[in-house]
Amino acid sequence: MTLSNKRNKASSASQAARDDGGEAGFEAVFQAHWSQVVQVLARLVGDPAEAEDLALDAFWRLYHQPPRQDQNLGGWLYRVATRLGLNALRARQRRQHYEESAGKDALDNDSPGNPAALVERAQERQQVRKVLSLMKPRAAQVLILRHSGMSYAEIAGALDVSPASVGTLLARAEREFEGRYLKASGSSRQEEEDASQ
Repeated sequence: MTLSNKRNKASSASQAARDDGGEAGFEAVFQAHWSQVVQVLARLVGDPAEAEDLALDAFWRLYHQPPRQDQNLGGWLYRVATRLGLNALRARQRRQHYEESAGKDALDNDSPGNPAALVERAQERQQVRKVLSLMKPRAAQVLILRHSGMSYAEIAGALDVSPASVGTLLARAEREFEGRYLKASGSSRQEEEDASQ
């Protein structure tokens, strides 16, 4: 089928849609424009599957929110489709930027580096968990919630206490944690020294 034949068919489908309206008119427009819209979008976004999704979105918009003046229904449809394609490209670029930034941050923060340092961090985390398990549940919860980034008001809501008392609870919990941690660290260091002798 030549380009002029496609245009004539699309033009007659648009005319039929205006005259008939409803399901049959939409079907005629869909049949006339589908493949061209998908091809345009595939060239734009570079992914045939994404192009089909975007084309479906464009036709969905046509079906649910047709243009007020549909003298050039094909033009409206291609304009909507290309805008959707450009939005998809922008979203892809933003997502790629965020993913690359997150990946770089993860590499910077979690670089394997020194295996001894990795083992030491794992042991330290284990020690922290052990100390937290020995503490009173409320004190451990206050520490965990605060060090998870929650505000005093959020902690108060989670623990069902007054926001004014969170600071005091947190200070007590930190003192208790520090004392237990130093005591546990001292005893584990003493055990290591005894084992090495």
